[in-house]
Amino acid sequence: MSCNKANSAKITPELAAGSVASPYFVQVNISQRLCNPVCVDETPVFAPVFSIKGYAEVGTGQYVATIHVEGIISYNPCGSCGCCSKQQNISQDFTVPFASTAAPTSVTIAAGTSVNAISATACQKCSRDFVSETPITLTVA
Repeated sequence: MSCNKANSAKITPELAAGSVASPYFVQVNISQRLCNPVCVDETPVFAPVFSIKGYAEVGTGQYVATIHVEGIISYNPCGSCGCCSKQQNISQDFTVPFASTAAPTSVTIAAGTSVNAISATACQKCSRDFVSETPITLTVA
């Protein structure tokens, strides 16, 4: 992996069970491989901003919303003692499907509080695997 160029994050939106009408509740999982390992007990700072880029009909009563997420992961690499912080940018689009019996006139989004963590296997104190989860509400009118 080259850290001289942007590495795409893996973004997985998951519709909450029972969320079958507007407002839709979606849990967004963002996984990113960091350029440097981070201590598992030093959670990186990441406050993503979500925005709607648009929506399109993909079938009768079936739509897809294109959402943009933007944010900077700030972290201290293992062994840096807080003196050499690093940053990695996330700026990507992802889609969330939804159903609507009538053609939507607007689609809006609201994000909840993000929970960030470093994912590591047992007995490892450092890892490059960053994970962030954010609940979002997609309102279709």
